[in-house]
Amino acid sequence: MNQALLNILEIALTMEEKGYSFYNKVVNTTKNPLGRAMFGRLRDDELVHMERIKTIIAGIQGGSEWKINYDLLPSRGQSTAEMFRELARSHAQELTPDADDVEAINVGLDFEAKAVTFYEEHLKDAQDPLEQEFIRKMIVEEKDHHDTCLELKRFYADPAAFFVELEHPHMD
Repeated sequence: MNQALLNILEIALTMEEKGYSFYNKVVNTTKNPLGRAMFGRLRDDELVHMERIKTIIAGIQGGSEWKINYDLLPSRGQSTAEMFRELARSHAQELTPDADDVEAINVGLDFEAKAVTFYEEHLKDAQDPLEQEFIRKMIVEEKDHHDTCLELKRFYADPAAFFVELEHPHMD
């Protein structure tokens, strides 16, 4: 049994559980429909991450091959950032963020940045190809979450400028 990998996975699971709890709390307190939808998506993605990590832990502890079939796991055809852009377009007229939403975004940015850093640091030491594949996938997904929080923050700061950039990304 690879105890070092198990230790890393336990830390990762704790991080994902904290992210899930935070996003779940925000979903239940925000009054903004876009914020509720986006924080709900982030919360649900953290749940997927937790299940993935639990599957690996169970496989390692059981002494079996822990290869994950990512095709069998819940996935989304669209990145979280793409989903945000679509929702922002459809909810543009009804959005009025409050200070709590902005603070939640900042906390989310911090969570996601720390998750990316955690996985990147452990990728350097990963020897097993399965472990490397898992970590790379987590890095991509955590970066998508971070990008989503950044876009949400930009949107809340200045919706008009956000839409100008979104609709005309190559203005000179």
